[in-house]
Amino acid sequence: MLNGRSHPNRFFRGFVGNPRSVGAVLPASSSLSRAVAAATAACAGPTDPEPCPLVELGAGTGALTESIRGMRPVLVERDEAFAAVLHKRFPELEIRIQCATDALRNLQEPVGVVSSIPLLNNPQSAELKRTLEQCFAEGRVRFLVLYSYGLADPCGETSLPRGRRAARVWRSMPPASVWVYQPACAMARGAPIHCSPSPSA
Repeated sequence: MLNGRSHPNRFFRGFVGNPRSVGAVLPASSSLSRAVAAATAACAGPTDPEPCPLVELGAGTGALTESIRGMRPVLVERDEAFAAVLHKRFPELEIRIQCATDALRNLQEPVGVVSSIPLLNNPQSAELKRTLEQCFAEGRVRFLVLYSYGLADPCGETSLPRGRRAARVWRSMPPASVWVYQPACAMARGAPIHCSPSPSA
């Protein structure tokens, strides 16, 4: 039986067994998850009648998913054991067992992205950033929300839209920042980005 305490333990065991795949020692705290959810809701546009779909990359065991499940994200997780946990916790959500870069390359319509994948000390972060750059340039990613335990913008050296620190979360171990990336026109005066459906084929 799965319970609240089993998820961090499973996450830590996954990190120890395959640190290149998991990339983090513990899942996001509840305070951090709520901050990410608030930033995501602001980006999606609470009054948009046809918001773009939401994709969560590196969903893990669902620590962050719990706070955004009402937005019905598609969950992307390449670890089969973690994906099994996600299926049990969120049976109403679509779950794809694949790596984040493949999921981004296969996008068929514009989406908003929430990423739980660490970009610091992650040997695969360069490829992920390149793929995100391409998706933003092609209009397949409308906004990106992620969190980082570092002090600086984790995507500051890329061609992504200029990052905005949406929140600092001190009640996280270690303390974290929530970063938002979206086109400059959508950030004017703090306005949320409104995602229109993709053009008809």
